[in-house]
Amino acid sequence: MSKLTFIIGGARSGKSAFAMKLAKKHKHVCYVATADIVQTSQNKDDEMIKRIQNHQKNRPANWKTIEAPLELDKAISNLNSKLDVVLIDCITLYITNMLLKSSKKKEEEHIIDTINKLCTVCKKIPPHVIMVSNEVGYGIVPDNALSRRFRDIAGYANQIIAREADNVYLITAGIETKIK
Repeated sequence: MSKLTFIIGGARSGKSAFAMKLAKKHKHVCYVATADIVQTSQNKDDEMIKRIQNHQKNRPANWKTIEAPLELDKAISNLNSKLDVVLIDCITLYITNMLLKSSKKKEEEHIIDTINKLCTVCKKIPPHVIMVSNEVGYGIVPDNALSRRFRDIAGYANQIIAREADNVYLITAGIETKIK
């Protein structure tokens, strides 16, 4: 059984940098990107494209990279067992992808079930899994229903992952604090 590490913090807090620092201690790493590069390009979201390019540039060349904007559990379960670490960045983008693609009336229930399933898969595979997510509950209450649904779903998902994780780190201003 693998070990699960959960890294959470605000936007630009240093979550990904800390996750990469942990992963770089190992030789065989797979970076799992949840950003939907196709959708981002189609929407001509230049700012997001730049963020993705910066993440790509900062990854070591010897790391395997896969893109899994949806069905993350399937992508993880199909990975090579010779890996030491799987770094998933990031859960909140994954939730966004599911929320925007969902046609289900019970989308919150579906997404939470999917997060539970992801945790189960991650704990069964041999490599250590590092998950990165945004803490979205510290800000003001959003002014629209979709944003409030996203915030609530992300909060529930983060609780599930934190509960399942062996280690949880909160990143604030580039400083990591182990909270579990």
